[in-house]
Amino acid sequence: LMLLYNDDLRIAHKLKEWFYEICQSDKYSYQCRELAKWIQNAESSGIPEFEKCAATYRRWHKEIKNAFKYGYTNGPTEGFNNKIKVLKRISFGLKNFYRFRNRILHCTS
Repeated sequence: LMLLYNDDLRIAHKLKEWFYEICQSDKYSYQCRELAKWIQNAESSGIPEFEKCAATYRRWHKEIKNAFKYGYTNGPTEGFNNKIKVLKRISFGLKNFYRFRNRILHCTS
């Protein structure tokens, strides 16, 4: 209902859905072409958050295209790092390094 009354929200929703469609596509040539169009539209959207996002995507477009092409990301590594940092905060004051190491190995497996 809000999409009917707010132009910025309608544009933001359209851009979000379009980007989701680009990411879900299996055709690399389509992804490259549409990513360039998406960045242009986001830059001219008039929405500061999307303009900033588009500027970041423009700087990282080669890496984003490589992620589309090869399907590899550092997401799992970032997830493991986050788990280890949380475990480190929880285990503050743990004196036995080997016990801490075992907790990390059990947490990330």
